[in-house]
Amino acid sequence: MVLLVKLFAIATILYGCLVILRPKTLKEAIECVKVGNRVLIASGIKFVVGLFLMVAARYCSIPWIILFWGALSAFGGATGFLIKKSVIMDMFDWVEKRFARYTYLTGAFILLVGVLMVLAA
Repeated sequence: MVLLVKLFAIATILYGCLVILRPKTLKEAIECVKVGNRVLIASGIKFVVGLFLMVAARYCSIPWIILFWGALSAFGGATGFLIKKSVIMDMFDWVEKRFARYTYLTGAFILLVGVLMVLAA
């Protein structure tokens, strides 16, 4: 379990580095999710990852950090099923408008979360 949490955290770190070094990655990811019903698929994956993190938190060295991010992810995934698709698309458009200004901060935050999860696992 801890190994899977660490692998997920390393993937998060790599994605954060990718967003910092190649800022168009975030915009491409948003554009990919906006097509068809991929919002529901992304929400389902986010929910499952959140549940996995919440279950695996008991095996980690600092469980409350993993539990917090797992609960946040599961809540976000469940919210994706409850909110209308048009509202989610409006949120994506809002993020894309502020894309240039906040991309590096978003990448740094993703990187920080990944490092924190590796240390907590």
